[in-house]
Amino acid sequence: MLAIFFGGLTTPLWAQQAQLSSETKVSLITASPGDELYTIFGHTALRITDPVNDIDRTNNYGTFDFDTDGFYRKFALGNLKYFLSVNEYERAKQAYLKAGRTITEQRLNLSPEQIQQLFRYLQTNVRPENRYYSYEFFYDNCTTRVYDVINAVAGASIRFQKPLNPTKKSFRQFINHYLEPVPWTKFGINVLLGAPADRIPNGMQTLFLPDLLKERFANARMQQSDTSLALVAGQSVYVPANPATFTMPFITPAMAFWLLLGLLVPLSFIFHSRKTFWHWFDRFLFGVVGLIGVLILFLWLFSSYPSTKWNWNILWTLVAPLLLYGFLNIDKTSLGWATTFWIISSSAIIILVVTLIYVEPVFSVLPILLLMIYRGYMRLNFDYKEREFFV
Repeated sequence: MLAIFFGGLTTPLWAQQAQLSSETKVSLITASPGDELYTIFGHTALRITDPVNDIDRTNNYGTFDFDTDGFYRKFALGNLKYFLSVNEYERAKQAYLKAGRTITEQRLNLSPEQIQQLFRYLQTNVRPENRYYSYEFFYDNCTTRVYDVINAVAGASIRFQKPLNPTKKSFRQFINHYLEPVPWTKFGINVLLGAPADRIPNGMQTLFLPDLLKERFANARMQQSDTSLALVAGQSVYVPANPATFTMPFITPAMAFWLLLGLLVPLSFIFHSRKTFWHWFDRFLFGVVGLIGVLILFLWLFSSYPSTKWNWNILWTLVAPLLLYGFLNIDKTSLGWATTFWIISSSAIIILVVTLIYVEPVFSVLPILLLMIYRGYMRLNFDYKEREFFV
């Protein structure tokens, strides 16, 4: 749902044509997913065409500046400002097609008064003091902003003919459909998203993805006086010569982690005497997982994204390494106490992970958790027993 910045018009929008002709048309523009990560959910924009006044523009709420100071830090913390840009339609269209993205244009059945009101809304929105906003993936993005514009001028007249979320999907389930071609990205996003991503969007909250807005508008009606019209008066589809595609990796996260578990468990047992190697392996394993946990905690506490709060993945990424590695490294802990602690901690963590973490990522993270539990067991049986104070 992010957009490439194509470049705005050189003349300030509010200094241009203020009154549109009666021949003006407004269209919802939906670009299909591209082959870059920031384009994987597609994109939404508004096109305004007035042949009398030689106007043909797209209004794009998904614009951001890569050159912003501290870009990645601001993006991670939710402090990166997105903004409304205005671009020449043909230029934007060709850029999308060149990137292999299909464009669907739905011409909306708005009255001349509604079109003029919508145009004034956008003129006000694009002013420097109004154009910037704080992006939020589920609740405030390029698609929700476009819907807000249309809703502001025609919301009372729009009648959706089908339920907006008939299968009661969560936000996470909606986006996972788009992430199937990139399983490693899907795994990473699911790890970093917290419990708010598992909420079921109600009503207009469902219209946060470009395809969802396009599909719901295709079946909606417009109530004008005593007449009911289709919201979409006509549709055009522009297909690129070379559609964008993702190449599925041969190894998925679940496959990689289960193979790793299946390989390391027997090796760890057979070659347990190679203490230096396993000492550094444990540091690496628990250290990497722990760093992911630190990142989750950081986003939970300091990010302004609501969707990164209450992230129960912290149980296996931070709590588990602290209990299964940090505690078992305390030399003065007795073997009996350590064994009891390991049994209780391992059981509790597995139960909590399976209970609290969204069901889909569990299959992928379980082998990592089991490997950490197993390495804790090996430390108890081949490391603790050889310490001098137990002799």
